[in-house]
Amino acid sequence: MLKGFVTFEGIDGSGKSTVSRLVAESLEKRGERVFLTGEPTHSWLGDAIRRAYHDDVGPLAESFLFLADRAAHLEEIRAHLARGEIVLCDRYADSTYAYQAARLEGVVSKPIAFLQGISEPWILPPDLTILLRISAEAGLARIADRPAKVRFEDLSLLTKVAANYDLLARSKRYAVVDATRSKEDIVDEVIRAIETRLAGPRPRAVRSRRIRSTGD
Repeated sequence: MLKGFVTFEGIDGSGKSTVSRLVAESLEKRGERVFLTGEPTHSWLGDAIRRAYHDDVGPLAESFLFLADRAAHLEEIRAHLARGEIVLCDRYADSTYAYQAARLEGVVSKPIAFLQGISEPWILPPDLTILLRISAEAGLARIADRPAKVRFEDLSLLTKVAANYDLLARSKRYAVVDATRSKEDIVDEVIRAIETRLAGPRPRAVRSRRIRSTGD
C-alpha cells in the first residue's frame, strides 16, 4: 500500500483540481486509501481567504490568512497520514510562495524567502509535489469562460507566478508534468511519479530548501 503526502501545484488553468480528483479516484479503484483535500480549506479560515480576494485586504494580510488556514489544516493532514493514507492536496505552501511572492514584490525583500521563513514552523514538507506546468497565456485561455475572476487571473501576475513555480521546482521534491496534454496522459504520469516516490522506504522528511536569492 502507498502512503505519504502529495501536493499539486500550478497556475490557474493548469488543471490541478481536475487532475488531483482523477488521481484520487484512480488510486481508490486500485484499493489505496486516499484522502483528497485542498487549500484554501472549507473552514471559516478558508472562507476568510476567499473574502480577502474580493475585499483586497493587501498582500501582507492576505499572506498571513493563508498561513493561519494552513496551520489549522496541518492537524487534519497529519491525522490522515497517521492512519496510513495517501494525502493528496490541491495547493499547499508552494502555492503561497508562488502567488503571494508575486503580490509582495516591492513590499518585502526577497518575497519567496520571506514567505518560506515565516511558514517554516507551520508546514509539513510533502513527500512529492506535482507541478502541472502550463504557460500563463494557455492557463488564461482555459479559464476564459469563468463567470467571475479574481485578481490572480491576470496575465502579468500569472507570468510572475509561473516564473516563481519554475524556481521552486528546482527542488528534488518536485515532479514537473506537461499540463498541455490530455487528462488521461497527465493522470498516468502523475500516478507513475507517486508510485516511484511512495512505494519504497522514504527518508525522514526534512524541511524544504529555501531559495536564498530569486531576483524578486
